Amino acid sequence: MHFEALENFEWYNDPENVRFEDDAMIIYAREGTDFWQSVHRGFKKDDGHFFFCRQAGDFFLTLKWKFEALDKFSQCGIMMRVDERNWFKASIMNESSGGNVLASSLTIGGHSDWAGFNLPRDVCEIWYRLNRVGDDYILSYSLDGVTFIKMRMFYMQSYEEVKTGAYIASPNMADFHAELSMVKLGI
Repeated sequence: MHFEALENFEWYNDPENVRFEDDAMIIYAREGTDFWQSVHRGFKKDDGHFFFCRQAGDFFLTLKWKFEALDKFSQCGIMMRVDERNWFKASIMNESSGGNVLASSLTIGGHSDWAGFNLPRDVCEIWYRLNRVGDDYILSYSLDGVTFIKMRMFYMQSYEEVKTGAYIASPNMADFHAELSMVKLGI
């Protein structure tokens, strides 16, 4: 990863610690962090760590995360955000001892949805790609960095500029960290 390409990126909620090594950024999440809005459960969290740039118009963003075993609900993924009430995230997370889940959540007007499917427990690296075309977004993922599989399409009302980038959160685990080794933004 060329760190010069990240000069336009900034943090929303600084992480516990960030180290740079071997063309990668190692990010340590603070315990208790998450992005979630649930009116019916009265649970709202907006304190996960988001490394982003501001982007107007159509774009694609590709990220690669590498991590060790995930603790329950620890997550690292990709995010597009307008504000605390309107955003999209997708990440690999551990929902139970059975294995990992590749999940996505679209939050509109302060209401989050959730969708996910199981992945093998031994998955320890993943690529995400988010494309914006007008007001439509397409999320794809890859387990090898070559073959990308469309996971979700969604619509977000017209916003000229959005924030897009990588996010990490750790609702339960005190020492969760992951390696961000690719951030590629294009038009």
